[in-house]
Amino acid sequence: MKAINRRTLFFVIAAGLALLIAAGWRYYVRQNAYTSRETETPPPADKAVAPLQERAERLAAPRSEAEWCTYHGDSALRGVADVVLPEKLAILWRFKAGAPVRETPVVHDRRVFFATARGEVIAIDLNAQRLWSQELFTGEGQKGVPVRERIEAPPACMDDLVLVGTSRGMLYAFHADSGKEKWHTQLEGPILGTPNYLRAASEGQSSRVYVIDRAKGVLQCVDSNSGGVIWRSEEIQRCDGSPAVSADAVVFGSCAMALHVFSPDTGKLLRNIELGEDSQVAGGVALDGDLVVSGSRSGKVLEADVKTGKILWENTASENEVFSTPAVTKEWVVAASTDGNVFALERGTGALRWRFDTKGMPSSPVIAGDKVVVAADGELFLLRLADGTKLWSLKVSDEITSPAIAEQMVIVGSEDGTVVALGAAQEQGEAGTP
Repeated sequence: MKAINRRTLFFVIAAGLALLIAAGWRYYVRQNAYTSRETETPPPADKAVAPLQERAERLAAPRSEAEWCTYHGDSALRGVADVVLPEKLAILWRFKAGAPVRETPVVHDRRVFFATARGEVIAIDLNAQRLWSQELFTGEGQKGVPVRERIEAPPACMDDLVLVGTSRGMLYAFHADSGKEKWHTQLEGPILGTPNYLRAASEGQSSRVYVIDRAKGVLQCVDSNSGGVIWRSEEIQRCDGSPAVSADAVVFGSCAMALHVFSPDTGKLLRNIELGEDSQVAGGVALDGDLVVSGSRSGKVLEADVKTGKILWENTASENEVFSTPAVTKEWVVAASTDGNVFALERGTGALRWRFDTKGMPSSPVIAGDKVVVAADGELFLLRLADGTKLWSLKVSDEITSPAIAEQMVIVGSEDGTVVALGAAQEQGEAGTP
């Protein structure tokens, strides 16, 4: 009897310890599930956040290197993704945003961020689950109805900040994790180009955000921590494009028929690179080290040295406006013109290598591994980079944005109020045509 009692006592004690350990582990998971880089407290109950288990798994996962932080990839606006896409895509999901999405979504830390035509900024995960949203208002009213902000500039997201500029010159910064506003700053002039970003060179320094006043072409530098304006450059001319940013230069084009090179530290105009008659620049430019590639109203595409101002080559094969942002690798330049053509140039010489007619109005093309991804009049195309052969296309909507590439997916916004992700074809889905 005594032996039986001792055995029973042993099992009781062991079971009790197991229960205590399990309870302790559940407590640990609950306490750490909402931990983020910015806060140790859970998000407010009225915010739409991922379920506890899903959010804990996401925070535990390593940070993804496949990011698309501006409408054209990175701060240099090169429009390049190091991915291998299949030759045919299928729609993986559609997220209903409730209003047209006219600017390219951006992807950061496995989350997708975009703005709608009703002044709302939305974050979803890579499975199209809503994480948070923010409706932006001007503070004014019209017939008793609050006036919404108008967002015509592509958003950007870097270092866990979502940056959104508005047509009245307001620049917003939101925490990427929660959607909580970090700051907003009233700048001079409407914002049409993307806010762009330069990380701090060393610890203790603030990163910087660069924004162009569309009306006057004034470059404005903003502290990423406080939203305070650090400096404003001299006035140039109207600028409809976006600034490309590196540690050595901030570069953009304007209606002055030139590219403008500024110091990212002081805002001093270092030089103007004159492009010639009828060569206004209304799109973004792509920076690759000390070299910049740009299109222009005359149809000219060129490469120039930002340190010397010397134009290295020009291509005049297009007689129509090239207002898209070129995609640039070490071997290739891919651009698009308003006559419907996407064309590839040899990077070293600017020589024309191929041309493809989309029969629409193409947006800024993207180089994704050995393929070119481009949208035109709501149709998405995959082209072979080597020769421009059409591999596949699909009519996604009446109008779609230029593509974002991340996590082996192509993501576009559309005029029908959805954000659409496409990837490797599955048994079901809209597969497109060769």
